[in-house]
Amino acid sequence: MASLGRVTDNGRNCWRIRFTVQKSRKSITLSGIDDADSQIWLKHVEHLIECVNNNKAPSKATTKWTGTLSAEQLDKLFEKGLVSEGSRPAVDTKPTGLNDYLTGYIQSRKPEIKIRTYIGLTTVAERLTEFFTPGRNICDIQATDARRFRVWLEFENKRNKPIDEAGNPLKVKLSEGTIRRCIGRASQFFKQAVEDGLIDRNPFTGQTTTVKCNKDRQRYIELETFSKVLEHAPNSRWRALMVLARLGALRVPSEVKGLRWTDIAWEAKRFTVHSPKTEHHEGKGTRIVPLFPDIEVELLKLFVEAKSEFVFPGIDGNSNLRTTLEKIIKRAGVQQWPKLWQNLRASGATDLARTMPSHVAAEICGHTEQVAKEHYWQVTDSDFDLALKSMPRVCGHNGGHNEGNLGQLKAEVMPGEESPIPQKTQRKADKRQVAATTGNCGQDGENTPGWDRTSGLSFRKASLYPTELRGQFDRFYHAGYVGQTTLR
Repeated sequence: MASLGRVTDNGRNCWRIRFTVQKSRKSITLSGIDDADSQIWLKHVEHLIECVNNNKAPSKATTKWTGTLSAEQLDKLFEKGLVSEGSRPAVDTKPTGLNDYLTGYIQSRKPEIKIRTYIGLTTVAERLTEFFTPGRNICDIQATDARRFRVWLEFENKRNKPIDEAGNPLKVKLSEGTIRRCIGRASQFFKQAVEDGLIDRNPFTGQTTTVKCNKDRQRYIELETFSKVLEHAPNSRWRALMVLARLGALRVPSEVKGLRWTDIAWEAKRFTVHSPKTEHHEGKGTRIVPLFPDIEVELLKLFVEAKSEFVFPGIDGNSNLRTTLEKIIKRAGVQQWPKLWQNLRASGATDLARTMPSHVAAEICGHTEQVAKEHYWQVTDSDFDLALKSMPRVCGHNGGHNEGNLGQLKAEVMPGEESPIPQKTQRKADKRQVAATTGNCGQDGENTPGWDRTSGLSFRKASLYPTELRGQFDRFYHAGYVGQTTLR
């Protein structure tokens, strides 16, 4: 058996493997590797010890692993008697350049993957070769390098998208979702390299790759706003595209590019949608969508001009539909929403979920209820307004307030803006002011001009009191602070 521990060698923290081979105690000091790689070293060193002690050949996995080591690392194993002189694996040891391997992998997958997947893999391959340099041996990339690549994506690798006033591109930070998707595809490349026997371990193992919904980029496009934008569509083709996305909740362009006129059942008020994104799931290659009136009108207008079996000829996976939609929104004078087509689809999915059972809405949109909750359904101001209107009244007539006296209740509870003091506190303050002005508020009649104890608390002469004082007394009466009074 061998043991692994941390040591300091010339001021550097290193790993040291201590072991006994043929009754001789030895050790190997390793620098420049992380915790995961040190465990791989320990596993293969223990196997080599067993092979030397029992005089047997190393396993295929260990032989491949030694083939990935540098000359310096191999010399350390040779000095300790774990490998023979010049020991190299029987497999081809020609260095495999990162760019060559990634290019070959993507080309081998091209016939079976969709165009968007191909573009995504190519983009990540370009980022990997930019960071590691094209000629970097894929066998030399360790877990520490993979983590540095992620940091580089987050803080240094920017996509040049906006342009400033001087015409220079502004660097925009990649979103967390984009970084995770990039790491996931990079891990896919190196997982294949493990299966091909080029490397022993995927350096991207353990990194977070799950892509979550970015709530900051979710927007609900109100129908009123959408109507304004729709008015500035350049032709019937664009009107139909936008209506299908917003009202029919179709994916653009993947689900509109294959839409044919034969897919539309005009009499049945339905049409069939082919979904490339979900076709790999059993029974999810197509779905039926209601032919809503607005969609029917726009498709009929487009049908008059039809010259192809496809509803939108010329649209494919590479079509740039974003730029034109940006111009349409700008002409309408509406603020642009973050994800142009996806926000339209999500808004349509939200509307459908309001008007029908959730499982029906999810089936029409072509996703599951769980996916809809995470990426599509949104809560808007109109939902809160509807909640206010639909909530049943439970107070009844005992202590409850109907619509008729609601305004009076507000006036009592909430004074005007000029007096932020609560009504009850204001009344007490007014009472104290009256007491300070008129003695004991009628309790000592002889000291209170204008009061007559024989007739209760009443004004003898209204002209003796200022207007504001009469108003205060009137409030006391209505609030119940004083008894019944008569104003003479």
